[in-house]
Amino acid sequence: MKALILIDIQNGLTKKKTLYKENLFISSINLAIKAFRNLKLKVVFIQHNNHQLKFGTYDWRIDDRIDRLENDITIQKNHGNAFHNTDLKQILIDFNIDSIVIGGLVSHGCVKATCLGGLAEGFEIKLLRNGHTSWNKDAQAKIDDTETELLNAGIHTIEFS
Repeated sequence: MKALILIDIQNGLTKKKTLYKENLFISSINLAIKAFRNLKLKVVFIQHNNHQLKFGTYDWRIDDRIDRLENDITIQKNHGNAFHNTDLKQILIDFNIDSIVIGGLVSHGCVKATCLGGLAEGFEIKLLRNGHTSWNKDAQAKIDDTETELLNAGIHTIEFS
């Protein structure tokens, strides 16, 4: 089975800084969510917790432009790799999930770390094309470099339309 994992799409990251190709990013995330829900597949949200994204605050909350449902799985993390010191792997195993599509923030940070972490844990990983971004002024270069590095590790991109 497949699951969609969406990383750190939180107000403190999406509303305080201008994301590169923000509208395309939000649209791509929501298209993927719709596709997964239409197939009755799991959607998992990952939320980062730190001094900037304090648990329970406005900045910590998932951006309200994202089509999130109350019954979506939500996991808290405090490391770039969402598999590190969380129950993500066990939750995926419990739902017989062996293939994951990953999107979120930021491309060269938590998204890359979680893609590589999932691969190391034995999952098939795909990266959501246009479903990961950054706010750096050289964002396109960071996105391209991340996609190339992940492709070299065996992680391909996938797009929903």
